[in-house]
Amino acid sequence: MKKRMLGLLLTAALVLGVTGCGNTTEKKTTEQAKGSSEELTTEAGETQTVRLGVWTGGIDHYLAVVGTEQGIFQKHGIDLETTEFASGINTIDAIVTGQLDIGMIADFAGVNRIGNTQDNFDSKIIGRYVTATSWGLYVNEDEVKDLSDLAGKGFGTIPGTITDYYAALTYEKAGIAADEQKLVNIDSTQAMLGVVDSGEVVAGWSSGASAKKLEEHGMKKFLTMDDLGISVDAYYVASKDILTEHEDLVEDFLAAIKETEEWITANPEEAAGIVENKIGIPKDQAAANIEASTLLLDFKQDSVDHLDGIKEWAVGAGMFEKDYDIKDFVDTTALGKLFPDAVEN
Repeated sequence: MKKRMLGLLLTAALVLGVTGCGNTTEKKTTEQAKGSSEELTTEAGETQTVRLGVWTGGIDHYLAVVGTEQGIFQKHGIDLETTEFASGINTIDAIVTGQLDIGMIADFAGVNRIGNTQDNFDSKIIGRYVTATSWGLYVNEDEVKDLSDLAGKGFGTIPGTITDYYAALTYEKAGIAADEQKLVNIDSTQAMLGVVDSGEVVAGWSSGASAKKLEEHGMKKFLTMDDLGISVDAYYVASKDILTEHEDLVEDFLAAIKETEEWITANPEEAAGIVENKIGIPKDQAAANIEASTLLLDFKQDSVDHLDGIKEWAVGAGMFEKDYDIKDFVDTTALGKLFPDAVEN
């Protein structure tokens, strides 16, 4: 009986100890969040989990691993649960099915997804976190020595994503007519490698870890985004549930992202080293991707104009039946509360 009583007491002590550790976390005040570089005061409070979806090897992946490694999410009371996906659009699917709270979406993919599901799209864009020029057109140099060589040859694209848009702009720059365009639809980086190796595809737009794999398979960067005068913007999208039931948690997440962005901007080499150690992207490649990216966490009129420009192209290309107002799918309440200068009404 004494042994049993001792066991119960030890169990109770352990439970209390674990509960106590879980309740001690660093929580922000609104004023500290605005400064974001200041140390936060420590208060009693429960750490809350945010289920985040990231594109493997994307800048959002960098933010997740660097912010976690530096303890920034923990500082803001967040236990970040990260899940990797082959492309950003997959994170939106996971939000819709209740698997994630927040995901990412690139500009074209967002415009296209909203356009095709606008009556049922109840998630909201909560902020732009990056504008970048890190994408490149990778080609088989034996087959493509001039853009005009793309005529009649396989051009890899993931349907419904930014690669569709870039392919169209590439053909436009090359002056290649529609009947000479040969798009090959793929669904993943692995599939892209397969059609490259078979010779079915000789060109495709890529970035980050995916681009590195193409280079390993003999593809070379042939065109940059600067050559087309374009950039890619990416945004965080939050589920209806977290926006309506846990707005404070959205604020905590955005405050942590802002601080992480500032830390990466101030320490790009160290950040690249963390990315290499945590997700295996070579440090020089990670550093190049960081250099090609402007981390800014905002949503201003230029974001609206950028998305509207892509939307007009998509409507003209018949990618969805009816137009819409992008502002109907944006909620910057939390962002504006934390960083008023980051939004424009």
